[in-house]
Amino acid sequence: MSSEARRKKDIIPTQEAEASGSMSTARKRRRPPTRQETGPTSPALGDGTTQSRIPDEEDDEDQDAKKRNLVRLEEEEVEEEEEVVSSAPSSPICEPYIPRDKDGAMHNRFRNPAIYNALRAAEEMVEEKLAAQRKLPTLHFESSTCLSHQQLLPVRESGTEAVLHAANFVLALSSFADGKALRRCSAILFEWDDHLKTGVVLTTAHLIRSNCPSIDHWLGKNEYRPDAKVVVHFLDDTTAEGDLLYHQEHYDITFFKVKVGQCPQLPLFVDNVKSGQEIFQLGRDEKLNLRITYGRAQSKNPNMYRRQHFMYMHRKDDNNEFDDGGPAIDFSANIVGMINNSTSGSFIPTSILHQCFYFWRNHGRIPRLHLRLKLFAIKLLDPSHIERIRRKCKIDSGLIVQEVSSGSHAEMLGICRGDIISCFEGEEVSTTVELEKMMLDVCKNRFMGGINWNRKVDVSVLVFDIRRSHWRTKVLTLDVSDKGEVIVRASRLVTV
Repeated sequence: MSSEARRKKDIIPTQEAEASGSMSTARKRRRPPTRQETGPTSPALGDGTTQSRIPDEEDDEDQDAKKRNLVRLEEEEVEEEEEVVSSAPSSPICEPYIPRDKDGAMHNRFRNPAIYNALRAAEEMVEEKLAAQRKLPTLHFESSTCLSHQQLLPVRESGTEAVLHAANFVLALSSFADGKALRRCSAILFEWDDHLKTGVVLTTAHLIRSNCPSIDHWLGKNEYRPDAKVVVHFLDDTTAEGDLLYHQEHYDITFFKVKVGQCPQLPLFVDNVKSGQEIFQLGRDEKLNLRITYGRAQSKNPNMYRRQHFMYMHRKDDNNEFDDGGPAIDFSANIVGMINNSTSGSFIPTSILHQCFYFWRNHGRIPRLHLRLKLFAIKLLDPSHIERIRRKCKIDSGLIVQEVSSGSHAEMLGICRGDIISCFEGEEVSTTVELEKMMLDVCKNRFMGGINWNRKVDVSVLVFDIRRSHWRTKVLTLDVSDKGEVIVRASRLVTV
């Protein structure tokens, strides 16, 4: 490489210096002219001439004060110009360099420390400009979502279209109790009142849950703060305070009212989610960035500690607690459920949500029958287990009793662990989600004229007694409540 080529490679573009020089010249041009330091003139003499007089001590102080103010204003103007120019994201980025000496050699770092100090200062200025540009939405590449993965290339276009459409009704909520942050969740803006200019937001009750002492939700020990302050974070970075309308403990859902200036895009809830269907889980992180998780809907039996009205999302992406309360959507941007717990992948299917909406709109509360049984579905067991039940009991569908609450009516009727419930109110039932919807349908039919919370409801169930190998129909008398159902395990004191 020739010395001339090397010199061109090491030279920094001179636009930076020229811009700096032109900036300095512009500042000089903006500097107001200095006033002539003459004393005030005396009134005109009789011959029409004026006469200067010697300023006294007070005049000198006034002049000094005015000079100081003038200098201060000039300094502030220069500082403001420098701040605007140095932070302007559109200013050109020029890479700093150190020119060679007259013999073409690099300057010695130790003999010429000043030029290397100037280089460091110039490099810091370049980094400041780059940092300012990285804050622009078009240049902010903080994170990527699952739709950027190569594995999702076949569904990237259709998935992106669905996600961007649904993103318009996905908000973020944060709660505070006793002046301290409580929780942050996602939410769905699903109703709007044109007359009142208010919207209704659906989210998980985790937002106002202050204490969860046990992983077993059937113990009913979760504590909530209905008085918590809730802030709704809109997509334009504005916020508004949300007013709690209703909180249902068993389904862990809450409704909040919030002021919304203009009609938002509202979602469509559909009931047709199937096990194995491709869906997306959406949420908002603490910076309002959209979180996208791809997976497949899954019907599976809950463990001993979880409620029975959930479906699940099978996915590989990391979970995020901020997604709780956000929507699960299909590839048409329709909502198929609300995320309950992103760690376990559980979501409330829309078939349950629709019934909740009906009761909340018409009665202000959501009633539920307390069966006092833990159940799991035969059809969701391993095929070898299903085949064994079919071989031994001649049954391949229904709900197996996993636990009976101590002191419940089911226990009094002799329903025991291991028995099979195949029909509820004369209809076959194969999953716990189906059973949950059937119980809501019973409430809907029995309480057409209004809900009597003190009334008990009788329902019939067809039970297979696994120990005696015969069928029997039982009539259960159930409580109606919108509180969380509690399963009490029998205990016995052991003494020596």
